[in-house]
Amino acid sequence: MSHGEPSSVTLQDGPSDKRQATPGTPEEQKVTWLELFFDLTFVVAFDQLAKRLGDAPSGINLVNFLVMFGAVWWAWAGNTTFAARHGNQERVYRWGTLAQLLTVALMALSERGELAENGPVFAAAFAANRLILVAMHGLMIRKDPDMAAFARPLMTGYGLAALIWLGSAFLGGTVQLLAWGVALAVDLVTPLLIKDRHGHALPHQEHLPERVGLLQIIALGNIVTELVAGGRQRPLTLADLAPSFFALLAAVGLWRLYFDQARALPVLEAHRRGRVGSFLLWLYSHIPFTLGLVMLAVGMGHGISDTENARDAVNLQLVVWSLFSLLFSLVLLRFTALRLSHRRVGPDRSLLALLGGLLVTAGLSLTGLGTLPLHAAVAALTLGLAAITATDPTTEHLGDLEERLGAGGSPL
Repeated sequence: MSHGEPSSVTLQDGPSDKRQATPGTPEEQKVTWLELFFDLTFVVAFDQLAKRLGDAPSGINLVNFLVMFGAVWWAWAGNTTFAARHGNQERVYRWGTLAQLLTVALMALSERGELAENGPVFAAAFAANRLILVAMHGLMIRKDPDMAAFARPLMTGYGLAALIWLGSAFLGGTVQLLAWGVALAVDLVTPLLIKDRHGHALPHQEHLPERVGLLQIIALGNIVTELVAGGRQRPLTLADLAPSFFALLAAVGLWRLYFDQARALPVLEAHRRGRVGSFLLWLYSHIPFTLGLVMLAVGMGHGISDTENARDAVNLQLVVWSLFSLLFSLVLLRFTALRLSHRRVGPDRSLLALLGGLLVTAGLSLTGLGTLPLHAAVAALTLGLAAITATDPTTEHLGDLEERLGAGGSPL
């Protein structure tokens, strides 16, 4: 199991090595420079989303933020799962990724400001992103007709959602936002409706977990970005640096908590036993995790920059419910791994600790903590949970199980 680093990210530009270590072992699929370039555009996308939420953390802006985040995350997921299913050395993938990269950059440019002005640009850019993905799947069907059983219904759902996104560019106000919600729902539900067909194009068992982990690293980095931006308003005294220090400790705790999970096991079991439902639960569980990291960055960064403590109540809720989203995702990831491991030796210590963490987090929302004690509490909670998970024998068992089933790993 990898702890905090991709297990086998080796950058390359040429064709991948087609040799197999042992019979039945899948061909190695290394992360390419193009994939990292594509992923790095989401640094800007997340940063702009964070700034949008931080500019006006009102109810309607939160709804706008959530829908736009969903579109950004799904743009990343579409490209990443395509590469994991069909390979990242195909010409279709390379040219399609370059085109999608441009659409993501345009989405990032239009994430801030009034939706009346930037909303049509965002919608059109995401529609273009989805239509490019549909075309990529169509070209893969021409090369490998066996993919049609999976790709055609996927293309239908994604194509329908893209048309709704494109049509919403000509709308405005509440109607536009409702159209976005419908389109995003169609996008998210489509893979679930064709669950029985995923066996025709299962993703690579190591490549996809690595790419998913890299996205979480990017989102964790956004916490550092927001802390630095917020700290510019403060003098470099020990008292003023303390909230940033505790926030960094919280980020370290979350990093360790995430990368101590059995991240490749659901993909491995989808290949071995056809457990596609568990694989989809694992993949979708990352939506609230990445969301929580982005929102946590906003809450902590603005808590540090708020020199007059005028928005302590708002920042408190942002931090607390972002952390709740993160811990809830970790509960789902842990629960999924335990189900797949078939381990029945009493209750899982780490899962119980994470559930307890959810209760503590919800309780923090009822307090009136200021920035310093809040960040200290979050750091203590995340580091404590990380220590429990890291020292749990079940965590080691899950890691050993992953390695026996074929996942690479390098211990911390």
